[in-house]
Amino acid sequence: MAVFCTDAGHGGVDSGAVWQGVREKDINLQVTLQLNQWLKQKGHRVFTTRRSDDHVPPLRTRCKLVNAHHRQKAPAFDAIISIHCNVAARFEPSLDDYLPLPQRRGLYVIYSEESQAGTQLAQAIARACDARGVHLAHGGKISTVELGRSLAWIHQTLPPAVLVELGFLTNPEECALLQDASYQQTLIQAIAVGLENAISPVT
Repeated sequence: MAVFCTDAGHGGVDSGAVWQGVREKDINLQVTLQLNQWLKQKGHRVFTTRRSDDHVPPLRTRCKLVNAHHRQKAPAFDAIISIHCNVAARFEPSLDDYLPLPQRRGLYVIYSEESQAGTQLAQAIARACDARGVHLAHGGKISTVELGRSLAWIHQTLPPAVLVELGFLTNPEECALLQDASYQQTLIQAIAVGLENAISPVT
């Protein structure tokens, strides 16, 4: 049995990415709640930063809560994972609007090269997603160094941490898939199997 903390990115007044009425925060929450259920059914302990779209703590508070629990071993987490969606668009001055870059698509896992456990988490989740036919970007994983920026969920928390970008809302096919219950189940099972394999590697 492992102990995980999940995070449905954004929430409350923070919608995250929005494209043609589809809000990132809603998909993040749908996937995270189902991931929690899947992991619990496998016998793991699961804590989460939000269960609804009400009374959502800001990211900095979420990170502090994770660290407080982990530091006090109440409980110590084997891994923490934040769920997000992506957009890719460019601003067109002549239209005073953003235009999508629909060629951008694919799931990838963000991790810190400084964390061996975080790197293993990213690799395991990427492999599990690839095995289930999920389209990957960046080969399924990218470090924050390659990304060119630090992320609070990864760099301001103590446990091994990853952030999963499920796909691009600005790609029409992927946007439809991310709202599809069957595809969400594919993602959830792949992410869960990846987490389990990273914590207890298959020999």
